[in-house]
Amino acid sequence: MLAATERMIADYLAGDVIGAWRQFFALANIQVPDGVLEAMFGGERDPRVVADERFWFEHELRASVRWRPDLSSLRYGGVRIVAGIGAESAGQLCERTTTALAAGLGIEPTRFPGDHIGFAAADPTPFAVVLREVL
Repeated sequence: MLAATERMIADYLAGDVIGAWRQFFALANIQVPDGVLEAMFGGERDPRVVADERFWFEHELRASVRWRPDLSSLRYGGVRIVAGIGAESAGQLCERTTTALAAGLGIEPTRFPGDHIGFAAADPTPFAVVLREVL
């Protein structure tokens, strides 16, 4: 995973934006239909979005992938932790990492409606219902 991340970052910084995003979605096990990456990341793009994206690839992605939580501090920190997984995220990287975190903490993950950003869905109500129950 670390070597693949380094390749993805290098490709992005070398100008292969679509190729880097293709690698990202493949690593995350998120299926993207043909033509979608080109529509999302090709052609004219907002300069601010491009700058933010470049910053993420150049400065944030590597640290996120390499980060390891301090499980002991989380376990005994006095705060209840809910490891949430989108119900539609089965097999995706976000599910695998959250499942590993929950196992490390000795808790069961909580399934939320939607994918890994169910809170940002067109109708976040189902997500909110589960969140209220959990909290």
